Amino acid sequence: MSPPWGGAPPARSFGSMRTARIIYRYLTAIVLADVLLQFFLAGAGVFSAGPGTAARDSAALDPHRSNGGLVMLLALLLLIAALAARNGRWKLALPLFLLTLLQPVLAIAGAAGGLHVLGAVAILGLASAMTLLAWRGDRAPAPAEAAEAAEAADPVTTRPGSQG
Repeated sequence: MSPPWGGAPPARSFGSMRTARIIYRYLTAIVLADVLLQFFLAGAGVFSAGPGTAARDSAALDPHRSNGGLVMLLALLLLIAALAARNGRWKLALPLFLLTLLQPVLAIAGAAGGLHVLGAVAILGLASAMTLLAWRGDRAPAPAEAAEAAEAADPVTTRPGSQG
């Protein structure tokens, strides 16, 4: 009787996890770049709104609003990639996604709208940390993988009981 988790061959499962980790790594960089673009679009919209016009009512913020939807979509894709990668990074991707969902609510919150900026700073910090971890942390092989690579490179001297 085969175990219930043995449906897919292990090689294919690990291959798909590796692919998801690569996708996750590149998505973190894309999300970070888009969040930085979002800051630029917000500043450009606020400072070109014109005198006497509330920034919220100005069409100058339309690019910022549109790009906000893209940031949400990218955060969702990042969460999906983190779950598929099975490396625990979903614990950072989930708060990032939830913060991006909260941003439109904070933008129309009136006096509490200043929290929109603080939320954006939190998103920038999370995206930065995720990108750093993805590009620095995932590059070092796990100890088990390093041992397997060493054994594959020199099987004679690493075999137990060999006189090497």
